[in-house]
Amino acid sequence: MSRKVLTIALALLLVFTMAVFANGDEEKKGKGKVDSSVDYDSLSMEELYEMAKSETGTIKVYATTTDASSAIRRFKTAYPDLKDKIEYISCDNNTVASKIEMECDTGNINADVMQVKDNSGEIYHELVLYDYISIYRPESVTSHINEGLLEFGLPLYSTFNPWYYNTKMYPDGVPIDSWWDIVEGYDTSTGSFYDANGVNRQFWTIYTKDISGPSYASLFCQLIIDGDELAEAYEKQFGKPVEYTYTGKLKNTPGVMELPENNAGVELFYRFTQMKMTELSDGDGVVDAVDQSINGPTLGLASASKLDNADMGMNVAWVIGLEPYTAFQSCSYSYLVNGSDNPAGSRLYIMFCMGGEDGQSGCYTAFDKRGSWSIRDDVTYEKNGFTVEEVNLTEPDFDKIYNMYPNVTAYFKYWRSLVKN
Repeated sequence: MSRKVLTIALALLLVFTMAVFANGDEEKKGKGKVDSSVDYDSLSMEELYEMAKSETGTIKVYATTTDASSAIRRFKTAYPDLKDKIEYISCDNNTVASKIEMECDTGNINADVMQVKDNSGEIYHELVLYDYISIYRPESVTSHINEGLLEFGLPLYSTFNPWYYNTKMYPDGVPIDSWWDIVEGYDTSTGSFYDANGVNRQFWTIYTKDISGPSYASLFCQLIIDGDELAEAYEKQFGKPVEYTYTGKLKNTPGVMELPENNAGVELFYRFTQMKMTELSDGDGVVDAVDQSINGPTLGLASASKLDNADMGMNVAWVIGLEPYTAFQSCSYSYLVNGSDNPAGSRLYIMFCMGGEDGQSGCYTAFDKRGSWSIRDDVTYEKNGFTVEEVNLTEPDFDKIYNMYPNVTAYFKYWRSLVKN
């Protein structure tokens, strides 16, 4: 083969290869395009119902909350023509995203609606921005939702991940005022909870779920993002600037793990990683350990819904009112899966979950439970007992959390390896 013919052949091969990869990207980013010819956001529930009747598929709801099962039962009653055309599929929060991706990448789209919590921004940055799923923003509903909560999805309700304390041990209420109280006993001269004599001065016995998981690592991400607020809270409480002791323990590697220097949120995080703690796989086990408190003053980190255990006689309650804030307002979102053959029916279901145009024309109260707040300004949940303001929650910055999350999980594992036994 001549050099000229070889050059042409290689050029054609390169063009063909680039086309294959380009098509692969196109498939990944556009398996199911949203029908933009219909202004679904302005349609009423009645209009969606009429359109849904003519759709032939089954509305598959992938949900990580069992409350979706109750919502679907009510949906079937409200819309009898669709009672045999909707199905609830229980999914695990850790695998539902990859399940949606696999379906879309293989062209075997099964899901129509995805209902999931997004604590780390993963769902938005890896599914929404890559066109696997879309955000539905019905005008009649979003007009009643804080705009700050709408950026990353259509929130169904909000919750948070609190610390728990033992109410029998502390009958007068929450025993701590700020995040710095949690790391009480830290010795800045030794950079640990052991003083110069080798005595462990850690005050609180700590129980948690997996800190490297999205729900809890993301909370520390937000605290690092708000490092200046943590520094102000420390100086306000102790009358002096926070002392940074973690700098010598940084092993920053660009693109692998990086955390900023002289950041009070990172200092808090480092001190926390040096505590003796017990990580449990189940939130019920965490609150049970707090209830027992056999090793003295105890704090446990778990989801807000675990306060239900107090109704069964456990001596547990949320730690609320912390400075600079207790946690961030975590939301459960509803998304549309691109490529669905039930575009109207999927939206009707989501609207029904949201309570419809007036907050009452649906099953919004199905999600009213301990640890959950309504995100609609015209509907109040009754079972929580506290307002968002009383608990003192902030709004998450998922753009920054998403980028910081891998670094926090990596440093958690590294810094935990330094803990003195």
